[in-house]
Amino acid sequence: MGSLRSVRYVAARIVEIVLLLPAAIAPLILVAMGTTQSQAGAPDIAAQLDTVRVLSQTYEVWGQASSSFFFCLGALLLNYLLYRSRLVPRWIAGWALIAVVPYLAGACLVMFGVLNPSSAVHTILFSPLALNEMVLAGWLLTKGFRAPSSTLTTQVAATDTSSRAGGGFA
Repeated sequence: MGSLRSVRYVAARIVEIVLLLPAAIAPLILVAMGTTQSQAGAPDIAAQLDTVRVLSQTYEVWGQASSSFFFCLGALLLNYLLYRSRLVPRWIAGWALIAVVPYLAGACLVMFGVLNPSSAVHTILFSPLALNEMVLAGWLLTKGFRAPSSTLTTQVAATDTSSRAGGGFA
């Protein structure tokens, strides 16, 4: 079951990256098309520029918030796995599981136009998870992962053996 959650975590991160791509690519397309327009002067370029502008404005409204949703989904899965495996202290993973809620609320409030992304309330809602990620990074840099306990290793081995005996996949 843990490997399925790991796959879900990776899938959530891939979707998040795909949703963030327009933010990185749209300005580059605008610059490229702007230089092409000045060189060619074709009327088709103006229509294409308008299309790219509309796409980038749509991203401003929905893209960041929807990628934030998949970021929260990935954070939930990762920290659930960290909490269950006890590879890091449970208080760090538990803190993240709780801190995802205001982060997701802030993303939804921005998506529906209740909050401005540059508002102080938005920053306050995002801060607990941001601080948690810094604490987790500091912990991993200084202490690293804990060695799996012998009881956890025994449970994983027993689960793996029983799934092989039944012919199923883990």
